[in-house]
Amino acid sequence: MKINSIFLLSLALAMAMLLFLPSCINEDQGKDRSTGKTNEILVVTDTKAQWNGAIGDTLRALLEQEMPGMPQSEPLFKVLNVEKDDFNKTFKKLHSVFIVHIDPSFDEPLVEMKRDLWTSPQQVIKVTARNKEWFFAIFNQYKEIFLKKFKDLEIERTNKYFHMASSVKLKQILIKKFGFSMELPGGFAIARQTDDFIWLRQTIQKVKQDVEMGIIVYKRPYLDTLVFQEEVILNTRDSLTKVHIAGPSEGSYMAVSTEVVQPEITKSRNFKTGYVVETRGLWRVVNDFMGGPFLSYTFVDPENENVITLDGYVYNPSGMKRNFIRQLEAMFHTIEFVKRENK
Repeated sequence: MKINSIFLLSLALAMAMLLFLPSCINEDQGKDRSTGKTNEILVVTDTKAQWNGAIGDTLRALLEQEMPGMPQSEPLFKVLNVEKDDFNKTFKKLHSVFIVHIDPSFDEPLVEMKRDLWTSPQQVIKVTARNKEWFFAIFNQYKEIFLKKFKDLEIERTNKYFHMASSVKLKQILIKKFGFSMELPGGFAIARQTDDFIWLRQTIQKVKQDVEMGIIVYKRPYLDTLVFQEEVILNTRDSLTKVHIAGPSEGSYMAVSTEVVQPEITKSRNFKTGYVVETRGLWRVVNDFMGGPFLSYTFVDPENENVITLDGYVYNPSGMKRNFIRQLEAMFHTIEFVKRENK
């Protein structure tokens, strides 16, 4: 069935209002806490046939796409499915829910996006359409918005935990050195620091292999916009890690790896500081066998004096890395600049 292009244009204008107004609902502090694992989304369909057919394929292609900058294939989210007749109170407690409803009585597609509908924090998105063709049309138009809503919720949930377990000492050190605070769990410790550089490490004990998460923060004077070029960002990282982050064997050190996966650069204005360059890629240890993914944000401080980079890496050779990278991403989104007394 063909969809009239003029109708789609008018629909886009109407849907812009439908999409963003419901998402402004404030969190209800009286609601139960949401449940569900990190990076997990429940998809509710009318029937199992929808999930096993083209609708399910479309949803999986978006939600289970590969997370960028990883050494092995890992999906953005783990996706579960339940039919609407089985969508009970237990399922309604989950933190991320996407509902598909095909109803021939609807003349126009309807998108509803609601925060904290049954529990808190929670993101519920429902798409209702008269047939599959209409569903595909509206889903493809707004799929990136859907994806961002679920990503933002994961960051929010993680940050609530970090806030409760935050290290006051590390906060104060970051304020003194770089002019901002950040929610960091108490398990992080200083491995090395200079006036313009700090390396923090956290070791998480596992049965087979310990996991290490590291955070590197460094600044340099903001002279021009060349600092945002990919080559400059990667070369600056390499110059610092070669000096400050040694590997386990003599003459070894951390460096950006480009042999398997090329670093991915994304420019955005959706950060606490406004404009930011996000870099995702792999690191390795020269003259050794260690490696893993890293994530960095490069931006200018509010007073346009310094270029600051927040860089996080994960070492988990025998396991998945996605959830740890998401934790680092969540930490970086908690930065808050403060006025320094001794500026």
